[in-house]
Amino acid sequence: MAVGEPGSNLTRCSYRAWLSRWVDTKDCLASTKAKLVILGAGFAGLRVLYRLHDTFGVTLIDPRSDSLAKPTLPELALSGKPVAHARFPLAPIARRTQAQLTQASATSIDPVAQRIQLDSHEAISYDFLVIAVGAVKDYSAIEGLEEFGYSVCDDDHATRRWDALSAFKGGPIVVGAALSTWGTKVAAPDLKAPCEGPIGEGIFMAGYELRSRRIAHTISAFTPGDVFFDDVGDNVHASIAPLLGATGVEVLTAKSVRRVAKGSVMFTDGTELESELTVVIPPYRDPKMIVDSGLGDEVGFVPVNEQMQAFDYSNIFVAGDVSALAMPKLGHIAVHQADVAVACLLRMVGDTVEIPPYRPEVICVMNRGGSEAILLLSDIIYGGERDIAKSGPLVHFMKWSFDAWGYHTHGHLPPDLLQEALEKFLSFIRRPRLGQWNRIGAEQWGTIRQGPGIEVYRSRA
Repeated sequence: MAVGEPGSNLTRCSYRAWLSRWVDTKDCLASTKAKLVILGAGFAGLRVLYRLHDTFGVTLIDPRSDSLAKPTLPELALSGKPVAHARFPLAPIARRTQAQLTQASATSIDPVAQRIQLDSHEAISYDFLVIAVGAVKDYSAIEGLEEFGYSVCDDDHATRRWDALSAFKGGPIVVGAALSTWGTKVAAPDLKAPCEGPIGEGIFMAGYELRSRRIAHTISAFTPGDVFFDDVGDNVHASIAPLLGATGVEVLTAKSVRRVAKGSVMFTDGTELESELTVVIPPYRDPKMIVDSGLGDEVGFVPVNEQMQAFDYSNIFVAGDVSALAMPKLGHIAVHQADVAVACLLRMVGDTVEIPPYRPEVICVMNRGGSEAILLLSDIIYGGERDIAKSGPLVHFMKWSFDAWGYHTHGHLPPDLLQEALEKFLSFIRRPRLGQWNRIGAEQWGTIRQGPGIEVYRSRA
C-alpha cells in the first residue's frame, strides 16, 4: 500500500513529518560517532577508511585529488602503461564510504588540543587520528638528480623515465638507491635503503624492453648496503642471483651516490661510472609537518608501539612509510600496520574484535618483463625463518590481477574473497623452510634453483 492511500498508516503529510524526524535522528546518530581523521590516502589510509567508515565519522585529508597506486609505477616507467592506471580519484571513494574529503596538506598537528592545521588555513579537530602520509622522497639531496637523472617514486617521475627509456639509443645504464638514515626510538631493522624492489624491477624490465628493441646496453646497479636486497636472506639471494646474472647486470655494494651529472654518476668514495641513463631512488625523509608537531624521532619518523599508537598519545595511530616501525618501506607492511590500527580503534570504541599481533614480513613482487615475475617472501630480518622466492607466469598473473582490480574499482583494495585467495597462496609458499624450498621450487618452477651464494653482489674493486 502506497503512502497516502486510504487505509495506510501514514498520510502524505504525516509521512513528511516522520521523514523529517528520521533525518534529524539519523544526523544525530551520525554526530555521536567518534570523529576519525585520516591523513593520507595511500594504501594504509584507504585501508583504514574502508574498514572503519561505518563505525566512525571519517574525514579523509590528502593534498591530491587522487590516490597513487605506487606498485604500478614501474609499469608506467618501464612499459609505458598510461598514468591513469596508477591514479584513482578520491571523490568517488569518499562518496561511497560517506567520508568527508578535504583536499589540503596538514601543516601541523596539536596532539594535546587534538587539532590539525591545514595549508588552506582551516583547522580540523579529531577524537582519533591516523597518520598515513608516507615519507618524502628528497630528490634535492642528490646533486644533479632532477636535472640529469630519473626516478620511479611518483607518477611525474615515472612518466619522465618512460620517455627517457623510449628515446634511449644505447650505452651504459646506472640504477640504484641513495642512502637513507633512520632513528633509534623503535626496534626496527636498520636498512641502508628503504626499498630496493623498484631497482630490481627496473633491471629486469628495462633489460627486457631494450633486448626486445635490440638496443645495445649495459646495466650497473649500486646499493648503499653491504648486499643488494639487504631485507631478505641468503636463500632468496641465491635464488635471485641466476636471474640477475642472466640480465648481465653488474652490482656494486656499499656505494653511496653523491652526484648525478650528464653522462656520469659520482659516489662518496670518489669513484665514478659512465651513464647515459641514470635512475636513482632518492633518500627518504620525514614530512616537515611531523617534525613541527613534535611527533617524530631524532630524524623525524613517528615512533610507535606494536599497536601502531604514537608514543605518549594513545588516540594517534600511524601506519605506512611515515612510521619509524615500518622497515622496509613496503605497501604490504603499510596495510598490515593499518589492520592492526583498525582493530585497536575498534576496541577503543567498545568492539570486542581481536587485535592481530604485529608480524611484519617482506613481500615484494617484481615484474621481469613479458609474462614473468618473481615473488619474494622473507621474515629473516625480523628473526623469522621464511626466506622464499617464487618465479613464473603465475606470479605475474597474480600481480596483474591485483593491479587490474584496483584500476577497475577506482582504487578499492581487493575484497576479502581475493585477499583470502592471496593468503592461501602465500600460506602455500610459506610452508617450506629454507632447505626444503630449493628442492620443491626446482621441481615445480624450474627457475628457482640453488645458486653459488651471493658472490654476484660483492663490490667491484
